[in-house]
Amino acid sequence: MNSKAKTVARFGLLVALSLVLGWLDRAIPLTWFLSGAVPGIKLGLANTVLLYAVYLMDWRGCAALMLAKVLLSGFMFGSMSAIIYSLSGGVLSLIVMLLVRKNARIGALVIGLMAFASDLYLLLRNRAPRGQMLWCMLLIALAGLAAIVAFAAIRKRPEWSVLGTSLAGAVAHNIGQILAASAMLRTPQLMFTYLPILVGIGAVVGCLTGIVAQRVFRALRVQGA
Repeated sequence: MNSKAKTVARFGLLVALSLVLGWLDRAIPLTWFLSGAVPGIKLGLANTVLLYAVYLMDWRGCAALMLAKVLLSGFMFGSMSAIIYSLSGGVLSLIVMLLVRKNARIGALVIGLMAFASDLYLLLRNRAPRGQMLWCMLLIALAGLAAIVAFAAIRKRPEWSVLGTSLAGAVAHNIGQILAASAMLRTPQLMFTYLPILVGIGAVVGCLTGIVAQRVFRALRVQGA
Protein backbone atom coordinates (compact mmCIF):
# COMPACT_ATOMS: atom_id res chain seq x y z
CA MET A 1 0.00 0.00 0.00
CA ASN A 2 1.48 3.39 -0.99
CA SER A 3 1.71 6.27 1.46
CA LYS A 4 -1.28 8.18 0.03
CA ALA A 5 -3.56 5.16 0.19
CA LYS A 6 -2.33 4.44 3.71
CA THR A 7 -3.09 8.03 4.76
CA VAL A 8 -6.63 7.87 3.31
CA ALA A 9 -7.29 4.50 4.97
CA ARG A 10 -6.06 5.76 8.34
CA PHE A 11 -8.17 8.90 8.03
CA GLY A 12 -11.29 6.88 7.28
CA LEU A 13 -10.60 4.57 10.20
CA LEU A 14 -10.17 7.52 12.58
CA VAL A 15 -13.40 9.14 11.38
CA ALA A 16 -15.33 5.89 11.87
CA LEU A 17 -13.82 5.40 15.32
CA SER A 18 -14.66 8.96 16.36
CA LEU A 19 -18.28 8.45 15.29
CA VAL A 20 -18.60 5.22 17.27
CA LEU A 21 -17.07 6.81 20.37
CA GLY A 22 -19.26 9.89 19.87
CA TRP A 23 -22.31 7.63 19.93
CA LEU A 24 -21.05 6.07 23.16
CA ASP A 25 -20.61 9.58 24.60
CA ARG A 26 -24.30 10.20 24.04
CA ALA A 27 -25.26 6.78 25.38
CA ILE A 28 -23.33 7.25 28.65
CA PRO A 29 -23.80 10.88 29.70
CA LEU A 30 -22.20 12.08 32.92
CA THR A 31 -25.57 13.57 33.86
CA TRP A 32 -26.27 10.16 35.39
CA PHE A 33 -23.90 11.25 38.16
CA LEU A 34 -24.55 14.99 38.05
CA SER A 35 -28.30 14.90 37.42
CA GLY A 36 -29.76 18.40 37.38
CA ALA A 37 -26.50 20.05 38.38
CA VAL A 38 -24.57 20.15 35.11
CA PRO A 39 -26.69 19.05 32.11
CA GLY A 40 -25.07 17.92 28.88
CA ILE A 41 -21.70 16.78 30.24
CA LYS A 42 -20.19 13.81 28.38
CA LEU A 43 -17.20 11.53 28.89
CA GLY A 44 -15.47 12.89 25.79
CA LEU A 45 -14.40 9.49 24.49
CA ALA A 46 -14.38 10.75 20.90
CA ASN A 47 -11.75 13.32 21.84
CA THR A 48 -9.18 10.53 22.26
CA VAL A 49 -9.23 10.11 18.48
CA LEU A 50 -8.45 13.79 17.86
CA LEU A 51 -5.79 13.63 20.57
CA TYR A 52 -4.20 10.72 18.74
CA ALA A 53 -4.26 12.74 15.50
CA VAL A 54 -2.64 15.78 17.15
CA TYR A 55 0.50 13.75 17.84
CA LEU A 56 0.60 11.70 14.64
CA MET A 57 -0.82 13.95 11.89
CA ASP A 58 -0.20 17.47 10.64
CA TRP A 59 -2.57 20.31 11.47
CA ARG A 60 -4.43 19.99 8.16
CA GLY A 61 -5.20 16.34 8.80
CA CYS A 62 -6.31 17.16 12.35
CA ALA A 63 -8.59 19.94 11.13
CA ALA A 64 -10.13 17.69 8.48
CA LEU A 65 -10.72 14.94 11.04
CA MET A 66 -12.34 17.36 13.48
CA LEU A 67 -14.64 18.79 10.79
CA ALA A 68 -15.64 15.36 9.53
CA LYS A 69 -16.40 14.17 13.04
CA VAL A 70 -18.43 17.28 13.95
CA LEU A 71 -20.49 17.36 10.74
CA LEU A 72 -21.16 13.63 10.44
CA SER A 73 -22.01 13.11 14.12
CA GLY A 74 -24.16 16.25 14.08
CA PHE A 75 -26.22 15.11 11.10
CA MET A 76 -26.47 11.54 12.42
CA PHE A 77 -27.14 12.13 16.12
CA GLY A 78 -27.76 15.84 16.71
CA SER A 79 -29.11 19.04 15.21
CA MET A 80 -27.82 22.23 13.59
CA SER A 81 -27.40 23.92 16.96
CA ALA A 82 -25.49 20.89 18.22
CA ILE A 83 -23.19 21.15 15.18
CA ILE A 84 -22.49 24.82 15.94
CA TYR A 85 -21.72 24.11 19.61
CA SER A 86 -19.54 21.13 18.76
CA LEU A 87 -17.72 23.02 15.99
CA SER A 88 -17.00 25.96 18.29
CA GLY A 89 -15.61 23.66 20.95
CA GLY A 90 -13.73 21.53 18.43
CA VAL A 91 -11.97 24.46 16.74
CA LEU A 92 -10.81 26.02 20.01
CA SER A 93 -9.82 22.64 21.45
CA LEU A 94 -7.76 21.72 18.39
CA ILE A 95 -5.95 25.07 18.33
CA VAL A 96 -5.08 24.79 22.03
CA MET A 97 -3.87 21.18 21.74
CA LEU A 98 -1.68 22.01 18.76
CA LEU A 99 -0.20 24.93 20.70
CA VAL A 100 0.52 23.07 23.95
CA ARG A 101 1.47 19.60 22.69
CA LYS A 102 5.19 20.47 22.82
CA ASN A 103 4.90 22.10 26.24
CA ALA A 104 2.02 20.24 27.84
CA ARG A 105 3.36 20.78 31.35
CA ILE A 106 2.53 24.48 31.14
CA GLY A 107 -0.91 23.64 29.78
CA ALA A 108 -1.63 21.41 32.80
CA LEU A 109 -0.44 24.13 35.19
CA VAL A 110 -2.67 26.76 33.59
CA ILE A 111 -5.70 24.46 33.77
CA GLY A 112 -4.99 23.76 37.44
CA LEU A 113 -4.82 27.46 38.22
CA MET A 114 -8.05 28.06 36.27
CA ALA A 115 -9.82 25.35 38.25
CA PHE A 116 -8.77 26.78 41.62
CA ALA A 117 -9.67 30.31 40.46
CA SER A 118 -13.12 29.01 39.43
CA ASP A 119 -13.59 27.46 42.85
CA LEU A 120 -12.61 30.72 44.53
CA TYR A 121 -15.07 32.63 42.37
CA LEU A 122 -17.94 30.27 43.24
CA LEU A 123 -17.03 30.43 46.92
CA LEU A 124 -17.16 34.23 46.88
CA ARG A 125 -20.59 34.08 45.22
CA ASN A 126 -21.89 31.42 47.63
CA ARG A 127 -20.58 32.01 51.13
CA ALA A 128 -22.20 28.83 52.42
CA PRO A 129 -22.49 26.45 49.44
CA ARG A 130 -24.81 23.48 49.87
CA GLY A 131 -26.27 20.65 47.86
CA GLN A 132 -25.45 20.64 44.17
CA MET A 133 -23.28 23.75 44.38
CA LEU A 134 -21.12 22.19 47.08
CA TRP A 135 -20.80 19.02 45.00
CA CYS A 136 -19.73 21.04 41.94
CA MET A 137 -17.16 23.00 43.95
CA LEU A 138 -15.67 19.79 45.32
CA LEU A 139 -15.46 18.41 41.79
CA ILE A 140 -13.73 21.57 40.56
CA ALA A 141 -11.22 21.31 43.42
CA LEU A 142 -10.57 17.70 42.46
CA ALA A 143 -10.03 18.80 38.86
CA GLY A 144 -7.50 21.39 39.95
CA LEU A 145 -5.67 18.79 41.99
CA ALA A 146 -5.69 16.41 39.01
CA ALA A 147 -4.17 19.11 36.80
CA ILE A 148 -1.39 19.83 39.30
CA VAL A 149 -0.67 16.09 39.59
CA ALA A 150 -0.54 15.91 35.79
CA PHE A 151 1.94 18.80 35.81
CA ALA A 152 4.16 16.94 38.26
CA ALA A 153 3.86 13.67 36.31
CA ILE A 154 4.83 15.34 33.04
CA ARG A 155 7.78 17.06 34.69
CA LYS A 156 9.04 13.72 35.98
CA ARG A 157 8.18 11.62 32.91
CA PRO A 158 7.93 13.61 29.64
CA GLU A 159 6.18 10.70 27.89
CA TRP A 160 3.09 11.64 29.89
CA SER A 161 2.85 14.97 28.02
CA VAL A 162 -0.33 13.74 26.33
CA LEU A 163 -2.01 14.13 29.73
CA GLY A 164 -1.44 17.90 29.76
CA THR A 165 -2.52 18.24 26.14
CA SER A 166 -5.73 16.33 26.86
CA LEU A 167 -6.50 18.50 29.89
CA ALA A 168 -6.03 21.72 27.95
CA GLY A 169 -8.04 20.44 24.99
CA ALA A 170 -10.99 19.30 27.11
CA VAL A 171 -11.23 22.61 28.97
CA ALA A 172 -10.85 24.60 25.74
CA HIS A 173 -13.66 22.53 24.18
CA ASN A 174 -16.02 23.47 27.01
CA ILE A 175 -15.01 27.13 26.78
CA GLY A 176 -15.70 27.15 23.04
CA GLN A 177 -19.14 25.63 23.53
CA ILE A 178 -20.06 28.13 26.24
CA LEU A 179 -18.90 31.05 24.06
CA ALA A 180 -21.14 29.77 21.25
CA ALA A 181 -24.09 29.22 23.60
CA SER A 182 -23.68 32.69 25.13
CA ALA A 183 -23.71 34.28 21.68
CA MET A 184 -26.58 32.22 20.24
CA LEU A 185 -28.82 32.40 23.32
CA ARG A 186 -27.75 35.95 24.21
CA THR A 187 -27.01 34.89 27.76
CA PRO A 188 -23.51 36.18 28.64
CA GLN A 189 -24.13 35.27 32.27
CA LEU A 190 -23.31 31.69 31.31
CA MET A 191 -19.66 32.79 31.30
CA PHE A 192 -19.91 33.50 35.02
CA THR A 193 -22.26 30.76 36.19
CA TYR A 194 -21.88 27.66 34.02
CA LEU A 195 -18.33 28.07 32.72
CA PRO A 196 -16.49 27.76 36.07
CA ILE A 197 -18.15 24.41 36.67
CA LEU A 198 -17.30 23.24 33.15
CA VAL A 199 -13.66 24.21 33.66
CA GLY A 200 -13.46 21.88 36.64
CA ILE A 201 -15.34 19.00 35.07
CA GLY A 202 -13.45 19.44 31.80
CA ALA A 203 -10.16 19.02 33.66
CA VAL A 204 -11.35 15.77 35.27
CA VAL A 205 -12.64 14.35 31.99
CA GLY A 206 -9.54 15.53 30.13
CA CYS A 207 -7.32 13.81 32.68
CA LEU A 208 -9.17 10.51 32.21
CA THR A 209 -9.05 10.87 28.43
CA GLY A 210 -5.32 11.60 28.59
CA ILE A 211 -4.65 8.47 30.64
CA VAL A 212 -6.52 6.36 28.08
CA ALA A 213 -4.66 8.00 25.19
CA GLN A 214 -1.28 7.50 26.85
CA ARG A 215 -2.00 3.80 27.29
CA VAL A 216 -2.99 3.54 23.63
CA PHE A 217 0.19 5.32 22.53
CA ARG A 218 2.28 2.98 24.66
CA ALA A 219 0.58 -0.08 23.15
CA LEU A 220 1.15 1.23 19.63
CA ARG A 221 4.83 1.82 20.34
CA VAL A 222 5.21 -1.68 21.75
CA GLN A 223 3.64 -3.09 18.59
CA GLY A 224 5.80 -0.87 16.40
CA ALA A 225 2.88 1.06 14.90
